[in-house]
Amino acid sequence: MPPRRNQKKFQQLTEFERGSIIGLQEGGFYCHATGARVQRNSSTVMRVWKQWTDENRTTRKTGSERRKVTSAHDDRHLLCMPMNDRTASSRQLTARWSTAAAVLMSASSICRRLMRRGLRARVPLYRRFIDGFIDGLPHGKPSITASAMVS
Repeated sequence: MPPRRNQKKFQQLTEFERGSIIGLQEGGFYCHATGARVQRNSSTVMRVWKQWTDENRTTRKTGSERRKVTSAHDDRHLLCMPMNDRTASSRQLTARWSTAAAVLMSASSICRRLMRRGLRARVPLYRRFIDGFIDGLPHGKPSITASAMVS
């Protein structure tokens, strides 16, 4: 089998690289040669050149990043919820959040946002298990002390 190529991590083009691509293209270089000089793929060179010829710009569009689901006010409200009720679990906070705000978020998203700020929701003390253990106590199985007392 041929050895695998080490793939580079994705990296944004700097303004200098964009300017270099446009300068080399205006100088008459082919896209492949331009890409080799700036160490980028030829499809990247073609995309930057097309953007320059069509729209006369080299920068990225504003607002091209991922949209925020919540506003800054909503984030502050979310951070106040576990401080007001320290006994609430993440599921309870999720239920309160969905009624208070128009945005639905999962319990894991709320936990992640709280952890980013150094907060956390209450973790339940006992968890329910299906295999005979309910609330952390064995049910339906004789305890060791009971069997020791009989014998």
